[in-house]
Parts: sequence; structure tokens; C-alpha cells
Amino acid sequence: MLENSLWLRYNPTKTIQEMLVEQYGCAAVEIESDERELYAALKRHLTKKEFRLIMMNEAGLDSAVIGAEIGLEGEELTKAHYKSYRKLRQDKIRLEVRANKLKEVLIETQEDEK
Repeated sequence: MLENSLWLRYNPTKTIQEMLVEQYGCAAVEIESDERELYAALKRHLTKKEFRLIMMNEAGLDSAVIGAEIGLEGEELTKAHYKSYRKLRQDKIRLEVRANKLKEVLIETQEDEK
């Protein structure tokens, strides 16, 4: 697990996998189960502010607390929130966090089609 990560600082009871299952509306077996890989994938695709905003929002923190931590308020915070979750739902992130078994099946299917 991610003992010293920001994720556990804000979300000690909820895993990244659980959050992604809620966001994508899929079964838990479709998402990678290794928390370190999920954390690295999100960190790779999201900016620090976007990643921190998502972590804090998923923890259920108040908008004022999130805004103070990130340095945004009002309309800017609302836009950043929308942009962060929109980016999280992009296919490049969604495909990267899929379980390896599904990735292998997709790759084999694509190769068979060629």
C-alpha cells in the first residue's frame, strides 16, 4: 500500500481502486488492483493541483478547505474541479488503469484484426 502518500493522508479508508470504480461505473475486477500502479498512473496524467483536488474531494472535504489547500476559490475552484474530473475520465487514463488481463485481451484482439 501507499504508507506515506497524500492519498492516505486524505483517504485513509478508501482505496484508489474504489474511487475509480465509482468514477467509471465498472466492476472492481476491471481496474488494476495494485494501488502503487494506480497512484503512479494518476500522478503521471494529472497535475499536482488536479490530483490533490480529486484526493481531497473524494475524502469529502469542504470546498473552502480544498480551495485553501490548492490556492483557488469561487469560480476558479469550480472550473478546476470540473477539469480534473473530466481529465480523470479520459480514455488515456481509463485504459492505463485497466487490469492487465483486459489489456492483454484488447491487444490480442487488435492484433487478430490486422
